[in-house]
Amino acid sequence: MDLVRRAAVAVVVVMASGVMVGVALPRRFSVERSVVIEGPPARIHPYLASLRRWPEWSPWTKERDPQARFSLAGPEEGVGASRSWIGPVVGRGQVAIVEADPRTGVTLEEQVESETPNAVGRIRYAPEGTSTRVTWTDQGTLPAAAGGFFRGRVERSLGLDMERGLAKLKAQVEALPKPPPEPEPLPEASDAGTEPDAGR
Repeated sequence: MDLVRRAAVAVVVVMASGVMVGVALPRRFSVERSVVIEGPPARIHPYLASLRRWPEWSPWTKERDPQARFSLAGPEEGVGASRSWIGPVVGRGQVAIVEADPRTGVTLEEQVESETPNAVGRIRYAPEGTSTRVTWTDQGTLPAAAGGFFRGRVERSLGLDMERGLAKLKAQVEALPKPPPEPEPLPEASDAGTEPDAGR
């Protein structure tokens, strides 16, 4: 029994030490990915401002987790729209749009495995000639204790998901029919020959 007691104490000490180390490790994560999409921000924004259209490009869908349940709330698009999910693969969370500007992008308030907001996502547009650079950043804080241990893994996994999402967004936008070319401006009317004939 004494040996068992000592083993149990040792396990508790190791676990407590692990928790202390986890608390001490950095828990803030930050991931950024970008892609250049042919077309102006106006062709990209509808896919982001409407959470109802996220399944068309998002990496977190029924295809990824067939057992997941997704629900929408708030307006059709823009500020106040939210999307929540729960599933064995995608976990549990919610995202809500808190800023939406067709010229600059969207800002998202996120709850990931949490009852309160613990992350912020931003997707920004930067015109580059006839194309647009779309930059997606996600920053937040992992839970205490074990969170610090998994920060690197979370950043790698999230980065891969963001790359997949941006690649799919690019494919969706660039597959849209090209807008008709703008008509060339008409030449300005010349005043030549309109002066009255002085000899009449």
